[in-house]
Amino acid sequence: MTARDKRGTAAVVGGRGFIGGACVEALRDAGWDVVVVTHNARLAARHDGYRWGDMLDPTTLGPAVEGADVVVQSANFPNYPFEKPQHRHSYLEYDGLGTERLVRAARAAGARRYVYVAGVGVTENPTKPYFRAIRRGELAVADSGMAHVVVRPAFVYGPRDNGINRIIRACRYLPVLPLPQGGRQNHQPVHVDDVGRLVAQAAAADAPEGTFEIGGPERMTMRAMLSTALRLVGRGRPIVDVADRVTRPGARLMARLPGPLITPDALDFMLEDFVADLEPLTKHYDLRLTPFLDGLRSYLVR
Repeated sequence: MTARDKRGTAAVVGGRGFIGGACVEALRDAGWDVVVVTHNARLAARHDGYRWGDMLDPTTLGPAVEGADVVVQSANFPNYPFEKPQHRHSYLEYDGLGTERLVRAARAAGARRYVYVAGVGVTENPTKPYFRAIRRGELAVADSGMAHVVVRPAFVYGPRDNGINRIIRACRYLPVLPLPQGGRQNHQPVHVDDVGRLVAQAAAADAPEGTFEIGGPERMTMRAMLSTALRLVGRGRPIVDVADRVTRPGARLMARLPGPLITPDALDFMLEDFVADLEPLTKHYDLRLTPFLDGLRSYLVR
């Protein structure tokens, strides 16, 4: 691609993360100059193309997105989805208030377009705290005056995910796989590269605006997803149904510990159904969605 083909500059806030990294790669492939915005000030100082930007500190966000034609937000709090409100690591501070801070900075910096990677499950009047925070962020984006796209992924998997991959590693040592509610939650797993490609398409100046959910081509339970992945790597395990009367008291107990492994809100989030309405996406964007088994094979089978 020649210099004349360059599309402009895209700042990816959270560009070192699992989904953000896929967005960075897809945007570069599409011809964008990409600035990776990270909350790690030391790392940003050591790498060309990196800038420091902290979702909790609005004074850092303006310089982080200065000169960007497009701002892509794909930033989660540390140890997501396990909140630590005492450190301001929460949905409200990142997806809600943090999005409002970043939108103001992007608008003041002259960005023409904003792409927010949110999540499936958000409604107009959500009742659960994590969905309320994301909806607050979505409204800030919609009211920004910038051209905008909200991308709502379902369950995202890939080489760097901390969900399926963590369970595969744990099953080296577990004779059975315990799952809350037996893993009966409905999902529509989407490969991280598909999300990245959608974000790259959404960043284009003539791309359709609005809110677009994205999931993979199949709907399946968490149980089926994990069974498929474990069989693929030769670690098939019997699945044990862990009832609510066990998981919820356990989550409340562990939430009191330093560095909790689980909290009640995180448990609720993990037990949600995450399926996508693909009709708006397929109507307005040209994207081939990766079948789940093909996506797993692309990095689990060598």
